[in-house]
Amino acid sequence: MARHQTEVEKLIHEEVKPGGGYWTQGPAAMTDLEWEEAQRIYFDRCAGCHGTLRKGATGPNLLPEKTRQFGTEALKYIIYNGTTGGMPSWGKDGILTPREVDLMARFIQHKPPAPPERSLSKIKETWKVIVPPEKRPKKPEHHYNLDNLFGVVLRDAGKVAIIDGDSKKIISIVPTGYAVHILRASASGRYFYAIGRDGKATLIDLWMKKPGVVAEVQPCVDARS
Repeated sequence: MARHQTEVEKLIHEEVKPGGGYWTQGPAAMTDLEWEEAQRIYFDRCAGCHGTLRKGATGPNLLPEKTRQFGTEALKYIIYNGTTGGMPSWGKDGILTPREVDLMARFIQHKPPAPPERSLSKIKETWKVIVPPEKRPKKPEHHYNLDNLFGVVLRDAGKVAIIDGDSKKIISIVPTGYAVHILRASASGRYFYAIGRDGKATLIDLWMKKPGVVAEVQPCVDARS
């Protein structure tokens, strides 16, 4: 831990001007293809903790005013090795390649791209009522204890498993939005609400013989539960 901190500090101090302050650095150059790839990696690996606009959440902000003070080499070292505060060692663990680590070190020195706004008309285009309310079950179509049904998030698969808590049996695997954090139960206990990191919200009917999605909508392009 001490060696890690010392090496990071050394890399940072190399960017410090004599007498204090940091050298003013412009953003590291990136091609259009690199920019698109970096956005995808950031959304998948980084936005959950650092925020879509990089203003910080459970992790610190990664705005260019801050990241350019570190410089590319120090940022690469931190991304590769992780931090004592809980960030994974993306490179060391083989999650990101050295090329991807370099890509992300350069990407976060640029201003964060603004997420596209979604108009009400666009939101309505994504609204799907798969099973209308009048065609949904009038009572549970199974014998499972509704008070003991579990919803388990299958994050990377973009699905949710519905499990009977009494028998531990998987009743259904339901497609949802990508990287759902948690599920919310309706006041009646009949439905599970899920929303993915991609902004897709789904309504799961637990009264169905095989619980499934009865409605969905995508009100935004990035969301949290």
